[in-house]
Amino acid sequence: MYTLGVIQLSEVRVDKNQATEVLVKAIERATTKGYSWQSPFSKNIQTVLFGTHLTFRYILVTALLAKATNPKVNALCLQAGSQLDGAYDARSLCHNLLVPFERKYFNGGLGSSNEPFLNKPARAPELNPSNPVRRGNDQMLLDLLCTFLPQIQTQQEAFDALTDAIACCFIKFLEIRKSSTVQAAKIPTLTEMDLFLNDLLEQACGGETLVLTVGVLVKLHTMALAGKTKVEVHVVNQSGASSKEVSDIDVYLNNKMLYAFEAKDKLYKQEDVAHAVRKVIDSGFNRLIFVSGPRAMLQEASKQELIDAAALKGVYLTFMSHKKFIKFYLSQIPPTSIELFFSTLMELTREARMKDDTITYLQNTARKHGFIE
Repeated sequence: MYTLGVIQLSEVRVDKNQATEVLVKAIERATTKGYSWQSPFSKNIQTVLFGTHLTFRYILVTALLAKATNPKVNALCLQAGSQLDGAYDARSLCHNLLVPFERKYFNGGLGSSNEPFLNKPARAPELNPSNPVRRGNDQMLLDLLCTFLPQIQTQQEAFDALTDAIACCFIKFLEIRKSSTVQAAKIPTLTEMDLFLNDLLEQACGGETLVLTVGVLVKLHTMALAGKTKVEVHVVNQSGASSKEVSDIDVYLNNKMLYAFEAKDKLYKQEDVAHAVRKVIDSGFNRLIFVSGPRAMLQEASKQELIDAAALKGVYLTFMSHKKFIKFYLSQIPPTSIELFFSTLMELTREARMKDDTITYLQNTARKHGFIE
């Protein structure tokens, strides 16, 4: 029970076992042959689930599942501590039930996030048009959720909407599977790879194209190293609270840190570099490579000042432009790895759970260069 001034609100409970039964029934219904949209809000549901914002997908499906399980739930609520009547623990429902179900049945149809409610849009007490989100598409999706979710009032209406959402998840799964089977049309030359990667970086895609560029070259390079190697390419702009990453791209050899890369393709400050150095120190490592993209620019500090400051803390800090990075690593990767270039790129988009728009842009750029048909 929560005391809010003179008002006392009790948390609405969503029983996990009951929610599991609801979710199973929704999956059974959504996967029947000839399934047709059930909810009058199906177009709104499709807009969110086929949209580019991963966290809003989880917020929507969690809300519909909760409402379909307990009609007392307020679908706008994100936290049990919300002052709105009908508040419930959306985060626990999502992380403990929906995420494992997605992994087992939808194969990434929502985005394959392990802890989506740790991301910024889900950290507010409830959905509200004034919540801090980026302008444009993100604000549009937030406004849409705030508009149509309160109109879903009964348990049956919520269940109909939930089955439509599950059907969307399976459509997304088929799209993911189709994109993952795209085969390279040729083995590119090193010059062709250089031109392709620089062309790919013409668009930042929220920093994802630079992370892809660094990740693919580092991964191909490590194939020449003797021993057990692992390259971890992490989700761009993810809250660090949910993961153990050191930097954007972490490379291990025989279970020990070998390289740590930060990929920046926007304006950044001394505090951003200091934070990255601090994470390296906390991990027990002592080297960090900052790779800057076409749009990157360091503000209010000099790189040499940051290099010297890091050195005093025992960290060897290096800055490298994307052009120099590409040329250096292309000169280092083994010839046998080149044929894996495009398949490795696609693998990284899945591992780092990159946005659909990024994957489409990647494939269009690859098609333009004749890498795929």
